[in-house]
Amino acid sequence: MTLSLLCPVCSAPLKQHQASSGFYCDNKHHFDKHPNGYWPLLSNTKAKSKPQVESRQQMRGRHFLLESGLFAPLIKQLQTVLLDLCTSRGETQLQHIDYQCADGFYLRQLVPALAEANVSCEHWGITDAENAIFAAAKAETPANLLLLALKKLPFEAQSIDIVTVLDSPLKGKECIRILKDDGRIVLLQPGVRHLWQIKQQVYPDLVEKPLQLNLPNDVEIESQQQVVFVQSVTGEQALTLLDMSVFGWRANDQLKHQVKSTAIADLEFNWQILVLKNVYKWSKR
Repeated sequence: MTLSLLCPVCSAPLKQHQASSGFYCDNKHHFDKHPNGYWPLLSNTKAKSKPQVESRQQMRGRHFLLESGLFAPLIKQLQTVLLDLCTSRGETQLQHIDYQCADGFYLRQLVPALAEANVSCEHWGITDAENAIFAAAKAETPANLLLLALKKLPFEAQSIDIVTVLDSPLKGKECIRILKDDGRIVLLQPGVRHLWQIKQQVYPDLVEKPLQLNLPNDVEIESQQQVVFVQSVTGEQALTLLDMSVFGWRANDQLKHQVKSTAIADLEFNWQILVLKNVYKWSKR
């Protein structure tokens, strides 16, 4: 590892024990590496540091859906965007964080593409969901995997070149705080017609509205592109997509049964890939 971490208890720099790969600070706070290959960087003295747990059923459904290749056009475009960002920086060693990395699916698709292009980059997968990081480690996700509290990330200000926030909201200022002044955030968000045929079943009076992006004031859009394609999905896949969506909570059991029992021949997928740059100079604080 070339990036220095901070202790989640006292914010002192962490050192790594070479034999055990565990971390410790001068204030005698220790963080052992989990036998399955990730580091729990949590403060046990604070209730808010208690790790979250994702639904096992939803995790399994999401895993099989993503690994099916259904998102292949999206993955290809994400690889291109990330590769362009990395090669344009021209630095010898880049630092990349995948925020809310879940079971590491996106990292397993993106990291090999960068390595094949000879991009020198250290990758980090972070999440507050314990069973998700366990699954990421079990799948041998090619990154340093950290279980931590997302409200305060154990990274120094302006230490990260690229932060990916893929299919997850960009909340708070931590991703911006750790970003270098010339760093970039790659944000993946659903577009207006994403999962349109499923959404119509949830909202019977659905009408198409302009896209609204709720972004922090400290960033601005450098580039924006759509990824649009259609796929045939089974009812089971449609139900998993519903559960993964931001509107899935609105579906009752009857509607879920309806979605699960009906295949969709031409389901619309519509994402927005945003590259954001930092407009707030943290070094001036």
